[in-house]
Amino acid sequence: MNNKGNYKQILNYYESKPEGDGPFRTVILLVHAPGIDDSSKKICDDLALAGFYAVAPDPYLNGVYDFKSKSDDIIFDGLKLMLAVLRKNSIVDMSRLGIIGFCMGGRHTYLANVYHDIFKAAVPYYGFPQVGGTSDSIPQNRIEEFNAPVLSIFGTEDTGIPMEFVQKYKEVSEINGKHKSIIYEGAAHGFLNHNSRNHHPQAAEDAWNKTIEFFNELL
Repeated sequence: MNNKGNYKQILNYYESKPEGDGPFRTVILLVHAPGIDDSSKKICDDLALAGFYAVAPDPYLNGVYDFKSKSDDIIFDGLKLMLAVLRKNSIVDMSRLGIIGFCMGGRHTYLANVYHDIFKAAVPYYGFPQVGGTSDSIPQNRIEEFNAPVLSIFGTEDTGIPMEFVQKYKEVSEINGKHKSIIYEGAAHGFLNHNSRNHHPQAAEDAWNKTIEFFNELL
């Protein structure tokens, strides 16, 4: 028999599980451009150490991300599949679900918090609130539609996100008291990443502690 179809992968994801049987508070990590690398795995592992079941969907299916043909669609399609998988997982408490992302994944975290009302807390790190291919895909323009409270993390030395945009985002987003932004003096893009030349130990430690406090409060 000459089969004409092809075997297709649906979704790969990295998971890190805390001790115990659950159901657990759960956090989804939206990947940065390199995908699920060591830094992404460490984020999930650190979340698990803090008591959260953590998952990072791999929308590339182990492929290589191409900036020339990048699309938000591949990320959000992966997120939809991840949510469907979590709904079938008995160790997941879907009523206590958070989302986190870094760099590109930070921007997608903002937008996921617009597209889905299931999240109880969102934490984008250096997430380009001023960037998008269309007006609707610029997080800055969707602040009023954020569903869950947002804790945004920035660094003053991040050349990809000028401070004028950060300050504008902070001013607008904090008007109603629901959202909060923290700006770390002397910290550059990727400062939480222990493998990055921009790693800033003091800022990273404080930002991570505040991230866990935020999730503990809302999840």
